[in-house]
Amino acid sequence: MPVSSRFLPIVCVGLAACVTIPRFREVEDRVAALEKRNADLEEEQRRDQERMQRLHQDLQAATEALRAATANQGADVEGVKGEVARLRGADEEMNYHLSRLQEDMELVKKTLEEKLGMVVVRLPPGVGNDPDSWFKAGKAALDRGDTRTARGLFQRILDHSPDHARAPEAQYAMGETYVRDGMLPQAIREYQRVHDRYRTVKDAPVGAALLRIAECLSKRGECGKARDVLRYLVDSFPKAPEAQDARKRLKALPRDCK
Repeated sequence: MPVSSRFLPIVCVGLAACVTIPRFREVEDRVAALEKRNADLEEEQRRDQERMQRLHQDLQAATEALRAATANQGADVEGVKGEVARLRGADEEMNYHLSRLQEDMELVKKTLEEKLGMVVVRLPPGVGNDPDSWFKAGKAALDRGDTRTARGLFQRILDHSPDHARAPEAQYAMGETYVRDGMLPQAIREYQRVHDRYRTVKDAPVGAALLRIAECLSKRGECGKARDVLRYLVDSFPKAPEAQDARKRLKALPRDCK
């Protein structure tokens, strides 16, 4: 069997994103349910934050009233103190509720990413609403080690502007974020998408993505699969800048590579 016909199933083995057609509707339903849960949590958090802000305002007003009452000998100081204590208790309860809500939201986000490859992050303050701005901010986040934010920004490009000039680079960068985190199966999945989606796009980093797939497979001890990917790169993209590197790597593989 030619190497090119074996490539796609080889690197797809064991990846969470490889969903069979009979299960596609089930996965869609799960995604919809998780997205709805995430939206509900965000709305609940927004309402709780508004309530907490009002409580803070009430607390401040009560504190000011206490000061005024202290200066006024006829004021009911004990009553004001009691109101302040009540408001502080309500404030502590709200903070606890918000922390639990945040934990729930993080769990939903983690499930979306780990099970379905979906990344949910807020757009950082000051970032423009266009693919170039998202890509620039994503690169900056990746450089400082904030891989989750970087993934969210790169994913935003792929979701909203999959045909943009930055999309192939964003897809490749998705793989880089997972390599940084040591999540090699997920990295292989993202690099393969560079090949699957953009192999006919001029200047798309397809050769670089194939080299990275081979590197990841080698790190996982899958020398034979890495060899097949390198051969595929040499045979299918002989003029790519990475083809020469692939030839050198093939020669350097051990003879017992399996």
